[in-house]
Amino acid sequence: MIEIDRESIIPMYVQLASALRERIRRGEIPVGRRIPSHHELEQETGGTVSRRTIKSAIEALQAEGIVQGVQGKGVFVIALPGESDESTG
Repeated sequence: MIEIDRESIIPMYVQLASALRERIRRGEIPVGRRIPSHHELEQETGGTVSRRTIKSAIEALQAEGIVQGVQGKGVFVIALPGESDESTG
């Protein structure tokens, strides 16, 4: 179960993205594996969040280079948190 605090000043999509990021960091969702679907995440949060909130959380992880959507297949982990923003210089 993913705990989302509706009363927190931290937006719900940020809380959800953090929970997913932590699962990825701990290896619960390894690189190459699909993250839970929108429906599954909705259930895991006890129906606390909307599909729009879930979409925003996934978009945040995509912007970080952690996950990538594959049309018709789902959203997959492509990098561990912190790996995707490393640069050589």
